[in-house]
Amino acid sequence: MNKTKVEAMIKRSSFIVMIIAAVETVLSVLMAVMEYKNCKKMSPEVFKMMLPNSVNMLFNASTFIIEMVVFYRIFRSGRPFTSGNITAVRVIAALSLIGSIVIALIRHSAGMPIISALFTSIFSVFGAVVFLFFAEIMRYGKLLQIESDETL
Repeated sequence: MNKTKVEAMIKRSSFIVMIIAAVETVLSVLMAVMEYKNCKKMSPEVFKMMLPNSVNMLFNASTFIIEMVVFYRIFRSGRPFTSGNITAVRVIAALSLIGSIVIALIRHSAGMPIISALFTSIFSVFGAVVFLFFAEIMRYGKLLQIESDETL
């Protein structure tokens, strides 16, 4: 494949993923609002138990927004390995980590033991680590791309 076809394929697939991320964002926000409204009508104990779900959905929406921005940039330029995209992936990792800590603290304040609250957020921590690995892979890809451009 030549460079033009590869860029066109990258742009087309990035556009599709950007649209999916936009739909995910809207759905996450709607679900968070609906869950919050439904929980608000219930007893304070139930509200405390369900609040972490709403907060989690809002953190998910924020990561989907950043994902949308990353794929919009790729759609516009055809280049995934840019400094802005690498920073955005690192921000997603930070949001995953912060979200897991916030949700664990909310669950703990609702009466859950701290160990149990931390354990329920462990997958978000693993997700943060995976996104940090992706950022490093993208950084390495950027270096290879610069080297390739300088060689040509």
